[in-house]
Amino acid sequence: MRGPQPYFIVLFLLVFTGFAIAQQTDKMKRPVKNPPQYPHIIDLDNKEPNPQQNAVEQGVNGQQAGTLEQAMTSLANEVKTLVQELRSLNLRQQAQLDILRMTRVDMRIDHFERELRPVRERIAALEMEEQNLLQLMTRDALLAQTANIGTVNREQTMQQVKLNHETRLRYVVAEKDRLKKEERDLAASLSVFQKLSQEAERKIQAAEELLQQTDENRTERKQ
Repeated sequence: MRGPQPYFIVLFLLVFTGFAIAQQTDKMKRPVKNPPQYPHIIDLDNKEPNPQQNAVEQGVNGQQAGTLEQAMTSLANEVKTLVQELRSLNLRQQAQLDILRMTRVDMRIDHFERELRPVRERIAALEMEEQNLLQLMTRDALLAQTANIGTVNREQTMQQVKLNHETRLRYVVAEKDRLKKEERDLAASLSVFQKLSQEAERKIQAAEELLQQTDENRTERKQ
């Protein structure tokens, strides 16, 4: 019973091996359902490319490049327009601030002009009184002033009249000097605000010119 077992095992191995070889051969000979397409895509033989295909690819690439260039140009124009609009907005805001500042400055100018007018009028009146007092203190004027005054000593009376005029003259001169100083201070303040007003006016005019130029350039681009 034990003698035939090795032969049986060898026979079984031979049959199994033959069957396996047959299956492997069958697999090698069986056609593939979906053959790879890389031979048609990749040129393994260094063949020349298809001219028509190259022309199509170049046309597509050129079209893409043209579209990209147009997009970049359009974007650049939009950015430029936005920058100009922001600049115009800043100019308008600055012009409004300058107008408001100039309005306030003009109010201060009116105030100092109103303050100066009576001061100058008062100075002019004091100067006239000063000249009149100096004229009254001359000897001829003193004789005329004391001609109708009953007095024992005319020279003493004339000196008393002159003394009264000198006292008044000192007050007039002191008041005139005080008002002169006040006039200088008011005139200096007025000059400062007048310069500020002129500067604000120049800024407003320059802003208006820039805005007008910007609007003209924008109109030309639209046309």
